[in-house]
Amino acid sequence: MSNPFIRIDGVTRTFGEVYAVDDVSLDIQQGELFCLLGGSGSGKSTLLRMLAGFERPTTGRIIIDGRDMTDVPPHARDVNMMFQSYALFPHMSVERNIAYGLHRMGMPRAQIATRVTEMLSLVQMEKLARRKPDQLSGGQRQRVALARALARRPKLLLLDEPLGALDRKLREETQLELKKIQSSLGITFIVVTHDQEEAMTLGDRLGVMNEGRIVQVGAPHEVYEFPQSRFVADFIGTVNLFDGTIAEDRDTDAVIASPEAGIDIRIPHAVAGTAGQPVAVALRPEKIVISRTLPDPYDNVLTGQVTDIVYSGNLSVFHVTLASGKRVRVSRTNRLRAESEGIGAGDAVQLGFTGHSAVVLAS
Repeated sequence: MSNPFIRIDGVTRTFGEVYAVDDVSLDIQQGELFCLLGGSGSGKSTLLRMLAGFERPTTGRIIIDGRDMTDVPPHARDVNMMFQSYALFPHMSVERNIAYGLHRMGMPRAQIATRVTEMLSLVQMEKLARRKPDQLSGGQRQRVALARALARRPKLLLLDEPLGALDRKLREETQLELKKIQSSLGITFIVVTHDQEEAMTLGDRLGVMNEGRIVQVGAPHEVYEFPQSRFVADFIGTVNLFDGTIAEDRDTDAVIASPEAGIDIRIPHAVAGTAGQPVAVALRPEKIVISRTLPDPYDNVLTGQVTDIVYSGNLSVFHVTLASGKRVRVSRTNRLRAESEGIGAGDAVQLGFTGHSAVVLAS
């Protein structure tokens, strides 16, 4: 792979004795849309502010396009940042908001007019160019803030929770628009978000942060399907976790003894552990088949009783309590208006899953 466009090299940021960012190293490629994902206090926004130059690393280096930017002030970096609040000037029209940074950098008026027209077209705001921010919807204000951030054609655009103020449906629509705009321009985007679904929709790759460290980096499907830790499995999406110990670990298969599951969970590959080692088995709700009587044989079958059903339109989520008291979530797509097997609360059910669907993690 070519030299990275952004290299974060052993960066630490402390505030007194608190490690906001703890020895983070990360490479990001030119034209990539990279999402930093984590909960409150995970360090993602502090890392973004160091990339922008608003915070200085306590130790480590930040290199952008081959240049060490660690001590370079924000105004001298070819980097723009789009804040969650959008920070639009309320007394300026849409076009004047977009043009503001271009005037500050001394661009000739004719070029400014051309660039503003381009940006208005890019975010589909041509007809609203004369309006003030308070005359716009939340989604429209978000587009203006994006156009203003892109107008200077930065090498890198940083977005801090850019869609957090939008309602769910508008946020989903805007995610696709944002991804399309980024792809058409080829500018490197780094997006900070706490929303797992948003990160998986937007990102070419994700970096999951916890307690100031990046705990896993990968494409969305890699992070979701192959979590490398209990934290990542539990943080990304919904998961069932069964505690247990390794009973057998051979070259071709393994057995995990799990009193919580009420069975020995069979895995069709080695897990590189030792007998008696504590582990957790992670299993996504959509990987489980639920039935009163399973029609096909499965590597692993749990038995329990349905205690609750949540209908979400496209999905139904079944909450099943096993004999051990462990609650298991199972999701099923509502392909038909009425399922032939109408499972209800209180029904005894079997839950089947293959060993390939489960991930064994260090406990």
